[in-house]
Amino acid sequence: MQWNLHLILKASACCLTALCLTVGSNLLIADEKGDKKGDEKKGAAKKEEPKKEAAKKEDPKKDAKKPAPKKEAPKKEEPKKPAVTVKTLVTNLENPSGIAIQDGTGHVFVASRYGVYRYDSKGKTVDLEIAGYPTDVYGKGPKYNIGPLGLAFLNKDHLVVGDGSRPDGSELVRIYKVGDKPLAKWVKEDTAVQTLGPIKAGDKTAKGEGNFYGVAVGGGNIFVTCNGDDTKGWVAKSVVKDGKAGPLELTIATKEATNVDAPVAITFSPDGKQLVIGQMGEMNVPNDALLTFYDPATGKLNKSLKTGLSDIAGLAYSPKTKKLYATDFSWVDTKKGGLFELKIDGDKVTAEKIIALDKPAAIAFDKDGNLYLTTFGTQGKDPEKSPGSLAMIKAGL
Repeated sequence: MQWNLHLILKASACCLTALCLTVGSNLLIADEKGDKKGDEKKGAAKKEEPKKEAAKKEDPKKDAKKPAPKKEAPKKEEPKKPAVTVKTLVTNLENPSGIAIQDGTGHVFVASRYGVYRYDSKGKTVDLEIAGYPTDVYGKGPKYNIGPLGLAFLNKDHLVVGDGSRPDGSELVRIYKVGDKPLAKWVKEDTAVQTLGPIKAGDKTAKGEGNFYGVAVGGGNIFVTCNGDDTKGWVAKSVVKDGKAGPLELTIATKEATNVDAPVAITFSPDGKQLVIGQMGEMNVPNDALLTFYDPATGKLNKSLKTGLSDIAGLAYSPKTKKLYATDFSWVDTKKGGLFELKIDGDKVTAEKIIALDKPAAIAFDKDGNLYLTTFGTQGKDPEKSPGSLAMIKAGL
């Protein structure tokens, strides 16, 4: 069975196009380019057969002619870990950076250059929720066009969106009311129920803050990683009272605490007692990323650990196993990027690679332990098709 999905984009500040959905192959295509004026279009969906790998069998070793002089107990082999399979759900996304999963519905919200999308894993549909963002540029060789970045739910009905679409000092954190079902028509980015910021240049930040890549909600607070003043590496905080978010205040200067730049990924430990932050470090320096732990109440640095990774872009704990996972974008050598399990033993971190990924960004687990992830990907021959995607790894990590 084949479904066609279309979106109407009428924003003068951005370019959006139709989305195509293929249910038969479990491949959903979100087309963000092409329909730059917002006209309705329907594109043919491509049906792909899932790849099947034959199970491998090993023949037992036989040596009947030479009986063993001694009877030895058979060696016990450690069970092999099952191969991790990444299932692509949405393609043709432009630099997707943030993921948040809604309680109750399990809907996956994804931030990309052109706006915020909602993916329904049960209905296999994708809908544009928020659009009309301008575009900014992020990175050092290569550089990427970006829009909204970090996502997190304040509660079931309110989504926090960190901005990356404006210059530093003018970017915002917005909170939107979202329902259980997709909107009949997407809303403009300035229709938020609350807007926090901007954080302009001042005594604490030389040029103002922006590129709000990571958002984490916990303990009655909203924490946002900032990438404005590189000498400070700020994390901003908003105190939530009676369901309303307070002013966005600069609270943790991570660069001063760790001597490493660029706080990006952020999450809470499973018990909620630690604010866990990935310091990306310099993009042109390999293996400098740190895993850091802060007291969310005081902002005190409890632990800073070297990881051997280059650019931590996403962090998430499995709700089932409590294991910690990270994505490494690896700007210097993107072929080394991927998903890693971070094993912590005292003051030592071992980063075990789970699977290679093409410029991975955000990760988030749903309540069942399924891991959703975004990748920027590599531009193909068709300039009208964006290489970004949303994918899933089934529960088990």
